[in-house]
Amino acid sequence: MKVFSENDRLFMKRALKLAARGKFTTSPNPAVGCVIVRNGMIIGEGYHHKAGEPHAEIMAMRSAGASVAGATCYVTLEPCSHYGRTPPCAKALVKAGVKRVVIACGDPNPQVAGRGVKILKDAGIEVDVGLYENKALKLNRAFFKSIVKNIPYITVKIGMSLDGKIALSDGRSKWITSDKSRKAVQKMRAESDAIITGAGTVLADNPMLNVRYDELPEKVFAKYDINRDKQPLRVVLDSHLRINHDNFAMFSQGKILLVRPSLNHKMEAEKLNEHVEIFYAPCEASGRICLSAVLSELSKRQCRKVLVEAGPTLVAAFLKENLADELAVFVAPKILGANAKSAFACDEVSSLDYLKPYKIKTLKKCGTDFFVRALLA
Repeated sequence: MKVFSENDRLFMKRALKLAARGKFTTSPNPAVGCVIVRNGMIIGEGYHHKAGEPHAEIMAMRSAGASVAGATCYVTLEPCSHYGRTPPCAKALVKAGVKRVVIACGDPNPQVAGRGVKILKDAGIEVDVGLYENKALKLNRAFFKSIVKNIPYITVKIGMSLDGKIALSDGRSKWITSDKSRKAVQKMRAESDAIITGAGTVLADNPMLNVRYDELPEKVFAKYDINRDKQPLRVVLDSHLRINHDNFAMFSQGKILLVRPSLNHKMEAEKLNEHVEIFYAPCEASGRICLSAVLSELSKRQCRKVLVEAGPTLVAAFLKENLADELAVFVAPKILGANAKSAFACDEVSSLDYLKPYKIKTLKKCGTDFFVRALLA
């Protein structure tokens, strides 16, 4: 097992910090950072800013402003080996004459998957892989899942009271959670490629489900690249044809995918206007739209990270089918009572032995609320 030096760790930490700057803007590409070092000093650094623009390695070499021959390159993801919208970075590093390349994690993309490392090694470059691998994997977990499984990374967001309720019995829910929690949701939306909701939520709340960038804290703009014009694709599941898109404001701006049942069991799309596209998806025996089919379509559209903001029935469906990678739960210190609407419409388990275990990854205060991030163990 390779033993990395303190300098190796220092420079890779810097590369990871650079990579994170692009996590709001690089999709469908991964967020990648790169640092080039000679004689223990950083001579160049960079990160991938946006899909279609130069990759991190190229940005770092440009930053160096002079020859990088003989230098060590620290990069958070295996350099690409294929021609896409940009030339392969592995070949660029070979041409530049770097002596050593330290990589945080390999790239599962079938177009790369070890080929970048092979190009470097075949050129006589020393290559070390695995420094802060877990941090690099976490940074691009949505990209990796989408590439490997052809399905987006799913976060189910819930705002609820201490007794697990999301609204009063008459449907009123503004506002259960705190202002700070609602601002945190704006950040989650900004990171997402798509937001999924159900017809029931649209009918009850008439939401916009867009990113309100003016609500993001200034520290977010200081720490990350932010494109204020970017809005996630909003996906509305309408299993029972209850939505007339002319009646709701959200359908008059941005891009919306209105999902309806397919009568012939074929998946096909129909563009209504500049904002709305109808996608016809197959249904389950229950009459509910097949979630896997919807997620497969979103993957084809290169949606890597998807946020679910929905009512208890749709939330329960994602949980029942094990489609939720994580739960993001904002818990307000309020009690709404027995007749209020529950956050979960899950079937009761027959035994405590069959309860799905969740692993708590984050537990912290968020204004007057608590925020819990849980992963399926």
